[in-house]
Amino acid sequence: MAPSILFLDIGGDRLLNERKDIGVPHHRLRAGRAPGLSAALLLTVAFAVGCGPAEDKGAAPAKASAPASPSAAPTPASAIPNGVEKLKAAEILRRARKATASAKSLRMRGRIQEDGEKYRLDFRFAGKAKATGTFKMGAQSVQITRIGKDLYLKGDDAFWKSIGGKAAVQLLSGKQLKTTTKNPDFKDIDPVTDPSALLAEAVKSVGSWKKGVPGTVGGVPTVTLVGSSGEKVHVATRGEPYVLLLDGGDPADKIEYLDYDEPVDIPRPPAKTIVDADALN
Repeated sequence: MAPSILFLDIGGDRLLNERKDIGVPHHRLRAGRAPGLSAALLLTVAFAVGCGPAEDKGAAPAKASAPASPSAAPTPASAIPNGVEKLKAAEILRRARKATASAKSLRMRGRIQEDGEKYRLDFRFAGKAKATGTFKMGAQSVQITRIGKDLYLKGDDAFWKSIGGKAAVQLLSGKQLKTTTKNPDFKDIDPVTDPSALLAEAVKSVGSWKKGVPGTVGGVPTVTLVGSSGEKVHVATRGEPYVLLLDGGDPADKIEYLDYDEPVDIPRPPAKTIVDADALN
């Protein structure tokens, strides 16, 4: 199944759509199918294929009150055992998903490898209505920001060129392409900005789970849930039963969940940088 990709047709230029030339109305922005970038798919198949990258240059990160920690080191309150390791796998997973979805904020970062292609991601979430983060695909990167129903995409020149040629670069270089979660052309991006939706899809892609041996993530003791192909979910056994790590069974396929409940500021992009996608139709 080929990943989903957004592409821009500007006056019939050659577009990236399974490497074939196509023609659609002038300035039409819509979703297509092509190898390469995947918004929802990259995360929803995290276990089928596989996520801690450095911050991407050129993308404005969310502002946190303290530098991101490489681990989920427990606070005094989180040192209290929660007892989830005594439960059955299904109940552990249910509680972990509920706790993770209820977090005021969190950060997800990692790397994925699919069909020889390597991807990196780094996202911060503030509740279910605010998120910002960056995907890197080889030499290309795109930042996605959600504030309420508004979505903003800011790609680097390499990204825009690969999907819209020079005309797309000329139109969108240094700009934020704005749309909304209600726009059907961007339906694959909306779930990426909801950590509970991402986790649900990642877990669903594996199917059944069984309880594994105890583990540790960043100094925090965990109980592991193991999938049929060796995938693992690490759930904290102290404090809230947060998901701390999704391990696809390969060093190249890992997603870290960290910086739970740290204050995060996700501002709107400056108005002068915004290009409204509706105006391109």
